[in-house]
Amino acid sequence: MKKAGDDGKKAGSEISAKHFPALRAFMRSYLHQDFGEEYGSVEEAARTFVDDATEAEVATVLTEWREFLEMTRGKPLGEINNLMGSKLGSAWVAGGWGDLESITEALEHRDGN
Repeated sequence: MKKAGDDGKKAGSEISAKHFPALRAFMRSYLHQDFGEEYGSVEEAARTFVDDATEAEVATVLTEWREFLEMTRGKPLGEINNLMGSKLGSAWVAGGWGDLESITEALEHRDGN
């Protein structure tokens, strides 16, 4: 049973498909097991999503991505990778903190310039 104010388990317990539906859909559709062959890089996968999606869809994924990053702040990279895979359906594994930022940058860059 969850206790009110139990912040120690908050990040892992709230990261779910239900809490992040748009982010999960993005990860399952663009960061699937063949994303490297299909897109070449995580940056290109995210850019392709931005090109394919509506502005509202991109904004929703960006909002959920930022919330995910905030909820996992201070966690080891391995734990973040595990959450992305087990809770959000991503097959991509970030190799470093810069990889996470590259998704943010691609999602923020909507105009193609």
